[in-house]
Order: sequence, then C-alpha cells, then structure tokens
Amino acid sequence: MVNGFLRKRSWSAPSVFLTGATGFLGGAFLTDLLQSSYDGEVVCLVRADDDDTAEERIRRSLGRFSTARFTTSYTLPKNVKVLRGDLLSDEWHGSPLLDGIKHVLHLAASTSFGNSRAIRTTNVGGALSVAKAMRGRRLERFLYTGTAAICGASPAPVVHEDDYPDERATHLVAYTRSKAEAERQLAEQFADLPLVIARPSIVVGHTELGCKPSGSIFWVLRAVEALRFITWDPENRIDGVPVDWAASALRHLLFAPRLKHQRYHVSAGKGASVRWKDLAAQYAGLYGGASEDRWEVGDMRQLSAQRVKQAVGDGHPRHLLHALELYYRFCSRDLVFDNCRLLKEGVPAPPRFTEYMRVCEELSTASIY
Repeated sequence: MVNGFLRKRSWSAPSVFLTGATGFLGGAFLTDLLQSSYDGEVVCLVRADDDDTAEERIRRSLGRFSTARFTTSYTLPKNVKVLRGDLLSDEWHGSPLLDGIKHVLHLAASTSFGNSRAIRTTNVGGALSVAKAMRGRRLERFLYTGTAAICGASPAPVVHEDDYPDERATHLVAYTRSKAEAERQLAEQFADLPLVIARPSIVVGHTELGCKPSGSIFWVLRAVEALRFITWDPENRIDGVPVDWAASALRHLLFAPRLKHQRYHVSAGKGASVRWKDLAAQYAGLYGGASEDRWEVGDMRQLSAQRVKQAVGDGHPRHLLHALELYYRFCSRDLVFDNCRLLKEGVPAPPRFTEYMRVCEELSTASIY
C-alpha cells in the first residue's frame, strides 16, 4: 500500500534518527518513510534485551501496516538500522550509527492516562536524553512530537499553536502535563537545536486498515455506542485524524527545507473535524436505529459497573468504567485545533473521520475490554 496523502519525490537524504518506531504512530511513520522515495538510512532506537529481539520488535511494528507476513525470517530493508538502547540511558549516545544524522523525529512516549511517576520520567527525561545525544551534531531538523491536548481543561473553542504551552493550564491527566513540560524544557535547555514541534490531535484508525494496526482511541467510540450514553452535547466537535495521514504530515515537517513556524498542529482543524451527532448518524447507518437522540445524555454518575457489564459483557467492568471516566472528560470538551499552519506548508487536509469510520468499525472485532 502506498500512502497517497503527499506526492512522493526522490531526494538524497542523510540519516534519520527515529524513536518510538514500535508504537502506533511510529510504526506508521516508518512504514510511510519506507514507502516513499527516501533513500537514506533510518536509525531506530529500540529497547530490548538483545539485538534479535530489537529487530523483531521493528518487524512486528512494520507488519501491522502491511498485508505481508513479517516473520522472524523477514530481513529488514538495508536502510533500516536498529540501535538497541533505553531512552533514558546515555549509553547509546555515542553510537557510530548516529554519525551523520541530520534529521531527528522523537516519537517515543508514555501515553498512559494514569498517574504513575514513570509518565513524567519517560516523557520529559526521554525528550531531554534524545536532545542531549543530538547536541553538537549538525542537524537540519529536530522534530519533537507532543500532543495538541497540552491546552488543558479549559481552552478556547479553537486552539492555536502559540497559545501553549501555558504553565497556568489545568491538565486533566499527567500525560498532557508531562508533554507540555517536555516542550518547555527543550526550548529552554536546547535552544541550539533546530527544534520544531508537532502536536497531533486524536490519532484514531487508518484510512485503509481501519483498526487493524491498533484499536487506539476507537475503543472509546465503541464503548459509547455500546452504552448509548454520553455526558456532552452531540453538537460538540471531535478533532481526529487517521494515523497514515498523520505519519505523512510528520514526514513533511521533518524534511521540508524551510518552515515558517516552530509549532504545528497535526489535526483536523475546522475543516475536517466532525460533530458527535455525525458519528451517531454513521452508527445508525451501520447498525440501524435512530440517529437523533441515539445516545442518552447525562451525568457520569449515572454509569455503573453493572450497566457497563450489561452493555459490553463479561470482563472487568470497573476497570473499564474508570478508563471511560478519564476519556469522557476529554470528549466533553468542544474544541478543534487550528491546522492552518500545516495546510499552508503544503500538507493536504486530512479526511474527515466519518469518511473512514466504517472500515474502523468493520475491523474492530476484539472485545472492548
């Protein structure tokens, strides 16, 4: 499959250093890069106990975005180099594989919505570790991938890039707080690096593979439909983008010779965001029933573990309910992340989620649990 969001062009490129290649967006980016006309090396930092396991993790990551079987006998492309190392360690900083690196994409992160101290350690410490490893090298671009959600709990209806990070923002979870802090510390401590910040909004599904690579945030939508219950106005907007489009946008930001800004939303924006009532209409088309008033609107206290069990089935209803409480807070916000900067750089607008929602639903066969 060839990503059609950005036209491919041939160019001679120096090496890219990539973290997070085993993650959802990282795997999509590596796949997109290999399917483009890029002819340089890409060095992937991978945590593993041995080299074979590190390579196997990359093979599995690529395999999620391919119909081919990436078995243990599959040989990685010659321009993919695997550097085994822990993000928080400096033992890999002097590796010869990093010689000649000109472009860096830092994607590795803990995306948990929990409250573990490890979230800040990974997201702030990891970003600073990569920046430290790259200091003194003649980089053309250091692309740090944050999150548009650093806007906190009470942003304006339309969020613009330079509004944040803001130390006064009230964060709903430790994850967004840590990503905002990482941005600030990179800017303060590594002003000598050619830093560009990309902030994806809600990355959900794939335009062709649906949820085959990852259930991602789509499990929340499935839970909403199963429960037929929301705590927000159906007129509220949701700013979601497919992972393959987001990967191609990151590729553009990584290699564009000149960029007009330092911060970019990788988002649906006003033009491609959808309203919850649009999703209700999609579900009505898929499974029948009314579109209007499809979901009961109420207070989170009306949801019980018993109701979750009745709607979703056996599993761990209390655990699922706790997770839903966290995500429902985000869903309750009616906002979009302005993407005019990205579009003006030549990145095509993303497809609306309703354009590929069907394939996501059709390929979501696993339990919501």
